[in-house]
Amino acid sequence: MFNFTTQTVFNNVVATTEDAIRAKSAPKGYNLITKTTSKGPEVRIGNTRFNKEDVLDIQFKNHSEENLAKVEFDLANLITLVTADDKDVQEGNYRIALYIGLSMNSQDAFYSNAYVYKGKPLYIEFSITANDTAETAAKRLVKVANKYMLFVVQEKVLDISESEGKVIFSAVNGYQIIKKAVVEKYDPNAKQVDCCSNAGEFVEIMHGVPVTYTVDPTSGEVTVGDQTMDFDGLRDLADNEVAIEPGLEAFGDYNWIIHNLRLPTAANTGFWAVTKNEMPIPGGKYAQFIIRMCVERDGIAGQVVGNRATSVTTHILYVLDQDNNVATIETELAKLVDAIKTDADDALADPYANA
Repeated sequence: MFNFTTQTVFNNVVATTEDAIRAKSAPKGYNLITKTTSKGPEVRIGNTRFNKEDVLDIQFKNHSEENLAKVEFDLANLITLVTADDKDVQEGNYRIALYIGLSMNSQDAFYSNAYVYKGKPLYIEFSITANDTAETAAKRLVKVANKYMLFVVQEKVLDISESEGKVIFSAVNGYQIIKKAVVEKYDPNAKQVDCCSNAGEFVEIMHGVPVTYTVDPTSGEVTVGDQTMDFDGLRDLADNEVAIEPGLEAFGDYNWIIHNLRLPTAANTGFWAVTKNEMPIPGGKYAQFIIRMCVERDGIAGQVVGNRATSVTTHILYVLDQDNNVATIETELAKLVDAIKTDADDALADPYANA
């Protein structure tokens, strides 16, 4: 009928046994109690007891770092493209157009617009002279962006840097997604207005495309590939395409806990707050244990003679990865199941596995 889930944050784990408690030799502040009954091992973590016969399965997920979205433009390749076959010359005015979106887990009002999905357009214009090298043009571009703080709007939106003629745009947090990244050159002869005049406009030269990536299910490390996905499947990037690396939020760090589990409201931080001791530690990283239990609940079923009921509940523990906290809980929980599962995210580890 109802789904029941508990979510508890542990900043420290102090283990003891029931015998030690009875002998009054248990350490202070204990919150993990173990004992062995006639039905098998029993572990009490906080206020919840887990018996071997009642545990269906246990899943472990480690914390992971955020991956910052990034796109890199090689100006040497840009110059090659605009001067190919003498169709154009490198001298002129250029523009990089970016559109920064947000993952659905962020509600940052700074990116609000008239559309369903939030996003912010950003532009930077720069010039390239006839004698410029890629290195010279890249340094000028970064200098212009920093001088006029083009990517500082209310707060810093993007990081910009250059190296060996390449200009790199990097996100500042894992919620940001680079949805558009285009290099354009102004063509005064484009966009004909009438028989005798042209309005001129920026014409696309290079554009970014999202590339494949994989996420290690154990460490959370992101590995970025060198192919993109289109209607025909995976393919290599064209000469006028550059890779847009994914933006992925962290899992289990301080910001994630605050965002998803423990808002810093009076209800959680006040003097009488029940979860006051479960507020995350700044800079802390938390591993996740998901424990599913199934218990027969005879006597509380419906109004049918002989009707039986079964309660299935889920208990999620977030354990600070410090000292022996995670290892201590993992050791005790391992006694309740044949094996602690770690494959919950296997299907998401490689989003392009079946492409």
